Order: sequence, then C-alpha cells, then structure tokens
Amino acid sequence: MTRVPNYTNDSAPITFAHPQNFIVFGEMGVGKSSLINLIAGEQVAKSSSGIQSCNLESTEYPIRLSDPQLNVNLFDTVGLDSPTMDSASYLDALVKAHELIVSLKNQGGIHGLLFCIKGGRVSRTIQQNYRLFYEFLCQEKVPLALIVTNLENEVNMDDWWTRNKAHVEKSGVVPVTQVCITTIKGHQNAYENRYLESRKKVHDMLRVLGSAEPYSMDVSSWFARLCRLLPEFLLSAKTLGRSRQKMLRMLTKRCKLRKEDAMQLLQRIDSKEDKY
Repeated sequence: MTRVPNYTNDSAPITFAHPQNFIVFGEMGVGKSSLINLIAGEQVAKSSSGIQSCNLESTEYPIRLSDPQLNVNLFDTVGLDSPTMDSASYLDALVKAHELIVSLKNQGGIHGLLFCIKGGRVSRTIQQNYRLFYEFLCQEKVPLALIVTNLENEVNMDDWWTRNKAHVEKSGVVPVTQVCITTIKGHQNAYENRYLESRKKVHDMLRVLGSAEPYSMDVSSWFARLCRLLPEFLLSAKTLGRSRQKMLRMLTKRCKLRKEDAMQLLQRIDSKEDKY
C-alpha cells in the first residue's frame, strides 16, 4: 500500500484525536481522486489513467484539518472495472482490498465505506462493486455512504437523490447516508459555491460516520472458518462445506463472478491470511 505524507492546513503543531479510517471505492473515472482533493481542500491525489490503474495497491491519504477540524485517513482503492484489468488482476485487486480491510484492524478499524458514483442510472458495475465491498468483504458491518458526483448542473444537487432514491434502493444499493455533490469548481470558478457546499456536506458526513464505533475484521472468524474447511486439493461441489457454499453463491449470484474465479479468490485470500 502506498502512503502519501500527512496533509494539514495549519503550519502550527496540532493535537488530533485518533484518526478515523475510510475506504474510498467505485469504478474508474467516477471521481475518487477528486473527492479526496475536495476533502483536503487542495490537490493531494492524482487522477488515475487506464495505464496507471494497473497498480492494484491502495493509496493512503492522511488528512489533518484544523479549520474545519477533521482527522481522517482515506484509503483510495483501485477501480475494479479498469480496461487494463484481466481476470487475474481483478482477483489480485480483491485480495488486496481484503488485505487492506484486515490490516486496518491494527489502525483502529474502519469507520465507513465511501462509495463514489456519478449521477445517472445504477449500472451492473455499480451493483457489483457495492456487493463485493459491502456485502462480501465487509460482511454488511461497515456503514456505507453513497457519494454522488458530477451534479454541478443540477438546479439543486440534492434533487438528484429525491428523483433517484427509489431506483437506487431497488437496485440493491442501500446506503446509511448519501451526499449529492460536485468535485469541480468549473471554468473561471463557475461552480465554486457548489464546490464549497459539497465540501461542507462531505466533512459533516465524515464527522457523523467517524463518531460511531469502527469495525475491525475478526480474522479468526468467518474467513478462517470458511477457507480452512478443507485442503485446497479437495475443493469440489461435493466436498464444499455449507458455509463455503454460501460464500460461493454470494460471489457467483450476487457479485456475478465466475464460479472458478470465486473459488480461486477464496483460496488466495486464505493463503494471505496466514500473515495476520
């Protein structure tokens, strides 16, 4: 995992409470880097091109703000729909996402998932990303906030959620909260007021999510029981345990992975868990 230097908006030493950890995810091009820059108030994250996205490591952005006061670590993950990503790279990205979630147990846990999407219809990729991160990797135990970007041309940015809430939830994406924002100031700062409004919305949301109890994955629980039921060479339709069958069904039916990819993912995560 890459870690950029601490960003603070005050040169004087400041004592911060323990930082809250948030994982930022979403398909490539939805504005994850722009969201991080919005939170920081200046450019600390660079947008990824299709070529750059072949780097599957997450990037940590520690952001320490005194005005408004905010102390967060943002973990930017790779978009799982990159055109340069083959099946093996896709599985690698999922394994690394799981490693990140497990590793945060030693950093205070996870306070929230920030699911970044562009305003529009809910695509299959959006559904798949939601199910993989929220349902599968985080076991539905981490609060998920929906960040809807690209809304600078709305008369009222919050109207997007009023119009689309039923469609989003019918698609299976059910956040605990949502913000409708823009991450750009536009030509000659045409959208500056909306940009500042958006920044305040996101800061307020992070403070609310950060005030709740964080989630720490118990490595000895579900994955350990799940992935160590049988030696890898015994994995077959007849020998799979009930719990593992349930996980395979989630990955194949809910997350739309091929069965062979789902089985390989569980096996590879199992091999990584010995480190923790």
